Amino acid sequence: MELAKDMIDKLVKSTRREISIDYIQKVVCNYFSMSVELLSSKTRKREIVQARQIAMFFAKSMTKASLASIGASIGGKDHATVLHACKTVNNLIETDKRFRLDLEEIEKRLKM
Repeated sequence: MELAKDMIDKLVKSTRREISIDYIQKVVCNYFSMSVELLSSKTRKREIVQARQIAMFFAKSMTKASLASIGASIGGKDHATVLHACKTVNNLIETDKRFRLDLEEIEKRLKM
C-alpha cells in the first residue's frame, strides 16, 4: 500500500503543469492590478518596474527559458536586464518584509 502511495505521488508531481512566462506575467499583473501591456511597456515608474522585475525573477526560477528569451518576452529587454532584475529582487527579499510577503503570495498563486 505504501509503495502504491509513493508511486502515485511521484506520478502526480511529474505531471504537474509546466509554468510559462505568459502565465507568470498574467499572475503578476493580476496581483498588482495592471495589464500585461503595461508590464511590458517602456515605462520606468517604480511600481511597474518592480512588477516587471518580479515577473523576470519567477520566469528565471520557474522556467527553463534562457535569460535572453525571458527578457524578450517581458518588454523586449536583454539578458543583462533579467540578471539585474533577479539581483534586485533577491536584495529586496532580504531587506523588505512586505516585499517578501508579496512574493510569497504570488508564488502561491503561480503554483495553484
